[in-house]
Amino acid sequence: MTVNAALNRLPPEQVAGYHDLGYLKGFRVFDDAEVAQFQAEYEKLVQLLPPGKTMNFVNWWHKRNRFLYDLCMDPRLLDYVEDLLGPNFYLWGSHFFVKEPGDGTVVPWHQDAQYWPLTPQHAVTVFIAVTDCDRENACMRVIPRTHRAGPLKHHTSEDGRYVLRQEIDEGQFDPAEAVDLELKAGEISLHHDGLAHGSGANHSTRRRVGFTMRFSGTEVKCDLSVWPNFQAFLARGVDEYGHNPVGVPPTGYGAPTGMLE
Repeated sequence: MTVNAALNRLPPEQVAGYHDLGYLKGFRVFDDAEVAQFQAEYEKLVQLLPPGKTMNFVNWWHKRNRFLYDLCMDPRLLDYVEDLLGPNFYLWGSHFFVKEPGDGTVVPWHQDAQYWPLTPQHAVTVFIAVTDCDRENACMRVIPRTHRAGPLKHHTSEDGRYVLRQEIDEGQFDPAEAVDLELKAGEISLHHDGLAHGSGANHSTRRRVGFTMRFSGTEVKCDLSVWPNFQAFLARGVDEYGHNPVGVPPTGYGAPTGMLE
């Protein structure tokens, strides 16, 4: 794995900690004014959704919305990603995970790579806390070091509460080792695509909103027979492989219509 020798944001011990544990958390990137703007923009974005769609069931916002594309390409965020992936990487995914007060939705334990037809496995997810994300309103939880075990066995669940359908089989890890990734609005976490994680139901009176963006090293290739609309948006460096269709940055303020449009 190639990691940038000249680090931008992270000291070597934090880079080593990420590779050991599979995650980092609690970096304050956005100030109060930026958080207020993002929360106001979120209300506008909700109004763009097609009838019958909710935030949890549309994806790839950066392909349709310039505000979110620019957010994904914020140099402050890319500095963290470069420290973990190396100098050459692209943006390919962006998704809101929202839990309304008392809505009962659950993100089951899973590994992101289970869902992605990407080879080799080399992706980092940046999670921005748009609102405070804490135990009370069902913040993300992770199982440290599970990314080092390789692919874990998953099964398909028909539980109507689940935002995602693939769930890790029981006995693959110890739930007692779970760590809550509590974040204040404007803070970020970063996690490995092989890290087991999930979140419970929001039993609080506060909405929980997180925005994720997915980055992969340029050596990573998508199986277009599975994701024919996949596009790579070069974020840093050069694409020396040219494995994937190249995306064109959006100019408008639109919304995706589905998960894999």
